[in-house]
Amino acid sequence: MASCSAERKNETPINHNMKKSILLLIVSLGFVLSHAQITVTSADMPSVGDTVRTSIAFETNSYDFSRTGEDFNWNFGDLIPVSQRVDTFLAVTSTPVVFWPFFLSSADLVNTFNPATLFPGLPETRAFRFLENSSSRYQDLGYGLIYEGTPIPLKFNNPDEWYQFPMNYGQAYSDEAALEMALPGVGYVLIERSRQNTIDGWGSLTTPYGTFEVLRYKSEVSEYDSLEMNGIGQGIFRDYTEYHWLAQGMDVPLLQVTMDEVFGNMVVYRDSARTISVGMPERLIVTSELSIFPNPVTQSATFRLDSKTAATAWLSVFDQQGRLVFREVIGLTQGENLLIFDAKQQLKTKGLYTVQITGKGVHAVGKMLVPE
Repeated sequence: MASCSAERKNETPINHNMKKSILLLIVSLGFVLSHAQITVTSADMPSVGDTVRTSIAFETNSYDFSRTGEDFNWNFGDLIPVSQRVDTFLAVTSTPVVFWPFFLSSADLVNTFNPATLFPGLPETRAFRFLENSSSRYQDLGYGLIYEGTPIPLKFNNPDEWYQFPMNYGQAYSDEAALEMALPGVGYVLIERSRQNTIDGWGSLTTPYGTFEVLRYKSEVSEYDSLEMNGIGQGIFRDYTEYHWLAQGMDVPLLQVTMDEVFGNMVVYRDSARTISVGMPERLIVTSELSIFPNPVTQSATFRLDSKTAATAWLSVFDQQGRLVFREVIGLTQGENLLIFDAKQQLKTKGLYTVQITGKGVHAVGKMLVPE
């Protein structure tokens, strides 16, 4: 008993200042840990049955998406959504059986997409993207199209590798992918793609969906696309940059930005359900769908759109550099409008053009490819 009392008397009491120092140390350590750079692995990618909602944002020149660094704060909280989509990731066996021999042994995920996003002029039809998520990489294996009832497998000879795992800041790697396939009754498609990838930043990202700790992936892409449809061929060289902000457990990038002078810029982010039209400036809303056919166009093209009201509008055509090359005033009637545009007469050079029809309550946009 006496011995125990003596040991307690010799203990050094913890005074107020020491308690304060220990508390500050704990708080500081917690702050450092909460802002430490994360690691992204295959467990953070989607699985069969996962459903994600994304918004496509109106992109303005007020954002500098190239900025990056260590412990960086990216704030894009005021992005304005113009449309949304919900994607469910499927098993290969949930696709038409004709695609199984090409992808069943290699792909473990599938999602649907619009093939026109691969190359302007590809038919808008039912399409699947086949993906592989392994412990070491996440990659695009190819596509499956259903065109007028005919299944068309488009498999990369070398897969398009996006991510290597584990993903950490400072990582750098390159990749090359290519596919070539005949499209029965249509023509053929060729894609040759080269990537230079770096994980060039980490920190926090803020979007309308919230604030998260992220890694930033940057991919410099050089690509050659060649498409032949109905005997008309066209090839386009593209250099574009992709930025992905990736967080743990989010399945898809929280924010994905593609900066492309040829096809136009695209901003997509993970989001919750929203009423898109509320609070949207009228000039930013695509109110009508603009269809262009034939596309590619060698002589004249027909622009088709539905207008909710009769209106006077501007028909404007911009080249790949964003320069206005044609403009005229047109009259729209309520309902379906068919407008004939003499591309051979009005456009002097080949390339990809952006067509806009803008008036009160009308904002329609489309892409038109003019081959040689």
